[in-house]
Amino acid sequence: INRFSERAARAGVWLFMLAVVWGSGGYAADTNLYVGVEKCKNCHSTPSKGAPYEVWLKAKHSKAYVTLASDEAKKLGATKHVAEPQKSAECLKCHVTAYELPAEQKHKKFDMTAGVQCETCHGPGTKHVEARLKGDDAEEVGGVPKPIEISKDEIIAEPTAETCRKCHNKDSPAYKPFAFKKFFKEIAHLDPRKKRPADFIDKMPDDPKDDPDAAKVEFKH
Repeated sequence: INRFSERAARAGVWLFMLAVVWGSGGYAADTNLYVGVEKCKNCHSTPSKGAPYEVWLKAKHSKAYVTLASDEAKKLGATKHVAEPQKSAECLKCHVTAYELPAEQKHKKFDMTAGVQCETCHGPGTKHVEARLKGDDAEEVGGVPKPIEISKDEIIAEPTAETCRKCHNKDSPAYKPFAFKKFFKEIAHLDPRKKRPADFIDKMPDDPKDDPDAAKVEFKH
């Protein structure tokens, strides 16, 4: 009885969370929307999962939209005949997640001012949120849930270098010579529950399209 009651209570919590996540948007069940980082952080903030939200918050991606209002951005914009970068589609398409997509593909509370959010790399999150909230409990080891195998049609678990190059390319006036592995280190939020060697990123193969000048790039922290 206790076991049944526990599972029933948990099911009630999932239903409540789904209501909180989606509100009363009235979206079609098969619509895969961009939900925004505020939804992602509900489950992706804990150190036991690599604290991806905290990593994002400290990274330049989280400030991508705000940065467009800076004097430096305006100087760079002038080289492309852009007077106000925060109002220019040419800038916003890379400084705001899903900027070029219609409103129907975004949750009603999606906040474009949050800059380059999780879904720029991982794709729209509706299916992922719903699948995780409805899914079976993960087996626990030492009180910490084991990572769950994520299906490819649910979300992009491992973005590729090509995803990054859509914006990290020479069309940008702020371009820095790009090398996937080097830049990936700056935003990496690997799940510690997946047992990887400490030098996992270092041993990743170099991408053949990497800019050879990327070795000269220095990041300010």
